[in-house]
Amino acid sequence: MMKYTIKADVSVHLKILRSEFIGFLYRVEDAAQAQEILRKHQGEYQNATHNCYAYVLGYEAELQYYSDAGEPGGTAGKPILNSLLRSDLSGVLAVVTRYYGGIKLGVKGLIEAYSQATMEAVAAAELVEFQKYNYYHVDCDYAFLDTLRHHLSALGAEECAVQYAALVALQIRVPETAGGELREYLDGYKALGRLDYNAED
Repeated sequence: MMKYTIKADVSVHLKILRSEFIGFLYRVEDAAQAQEILRKHQGEYQNATHNCYAYVLGYEAELQYYSDAGEPGGTAGKPILNSLLRSDLSGVLAVVTRYYGGIKLGVKGLIEAYSQATMEAVAAAELVEFQKYNYYHVDCDYAFLDTLRHHLSALGAEECAVQYAALVALQIRVPETAGGELREYLDGYKALGRLDYNAED
């Protein structure tokens, strides 16, 4: 089954029985980034009644987390998470911010409201295929760096991190579908002594 992620962050507004619900979707790479975006969001919307959230990470949705953030247990975080999973989304943090309007929705009403806010945000988002990546650590000398970067870009590889020391150390990732072609390229230049590399988990 194909997995999707969002191309860009998105938000939608709903009004349900005088409560205002704002559904946000953020594209995230890992749990640390999800927590950082969540911290900023909570700071920006600290006057809201609740900031409930869930996120899904990994090609097999192997990392899942949710929080009711003060709403009754099971009425907010889990419905948000289930909405992401039903949409086959990963690499996404969903936050539903609620401003209480004075009318209690009840357990069923809350579940429906948080699900609706998330699903409407999904409907408003542009979805793209979620790529499964292979990661590599590459060391090369400075003279070869521009050539290496040019070839990596042509192969669809992305630079995740770089360190400049006696050699340049790059952490790169490439869609799994292009992994074989990248390894063939790296092996060729490794044999010539221009670089060294190893695959990362």
